[in-house]
Amino acid sequence: MKLCFTILFVRELEPLKAFYKDAVGFRADAEHPEWVEFDTGPAKLALHAAGPNDLETRGLGLFFTVDDVDALVRRLAERGLEPQSASVDQGFGFRTAGYTDPLGARSSSACR
Repeated sequence: MKLCFTILFVRELEPLKAFYKDAVGFRADAEHPEWVEFDTGPAKLALHAAGPNDLETRGLGLFFTVDDVDALVRRLAERGLEPQSASVDQGFGFRTAGYTDPLGARSSSACR
């Protein structure tokens, strides 16, 4: 398992995008209306827009890549961890499953 993105889910994307881009000096690798990712080394920093009532996307998220997300789900289930969101093929080319850690941070694991 490898950390690919640290994701900040934010209500107002533009001020944080300006902060990390202009003040901190990170280079934006990708910019979309609801998503910005910055080159910060092996693991990228991403900003993801969140709606005011969107309970699924707030705070911090971690995005890991794995060789086989379904095998990971089975292995974690054997340890008593059930995914918050089942394995699903996403439109952006990954198969993902989501978990929430004891502090409430979202964690998604994915494979291509």
